Amino acid sequence: MNQQVILIYTEARTQIMIGNGKRIISWIFYGTVAGILLACFFYITELFFKIKLYTFLLNIDFLPLPDYIIFNEPLQFVLHIFIAIALIACVDLICVVFNHPYLLSLFINIIMSLTFFPLYYIAVSKPFQPPLTMPFFLWLIGHILFAILIGFFVNQMHKKNTADA
Repeated sequence: MNQQVILIYTEARTQIMIGNGKRIISWIFYGTVAGILLACFFYITELFFKIKLYTFLLNIDFLPLPDYIIFNEPLQFVLHIFIAIALIACVDLICVVFNHPYLLSLFINIIMSLTFFPLYYIAVSKPFQPPLTMPFFLWLIGHILFAILIGFFVNQMHKKNTADA
């Protein structure tokens, strides 16, 4: 019986959040800001360390798409932003039940950081060569900072919702 009540509560709460246009606008805004800041971190890292992490972040050459899409940097950037928006929306929705935005975001981003190795090996063009220790370390730092930022943004959204209620 208690599980049904929790499920109904969670479902109702999720419907309220998804139906709330302000929530979706917050996801778009915060996800865009977080995605831009992650891209900036990797761009600056690329300039200072000469390790092409920004290039790697946007790389989609392993997808079976035409070249005019694969090598279109503005489109690659927009796809990166969409992923950031989807990530912040997922963290926000899961935090309705498990109210630990920093921990949840950190967990998801650590998993995302581990995609570094499979993405490197399936990439057609390699933006850097082994050893992969330094590129991965910088990639991990970037994603940990990204996780903290997403946790902060989700925490802010939940505080605002609590104050509005």
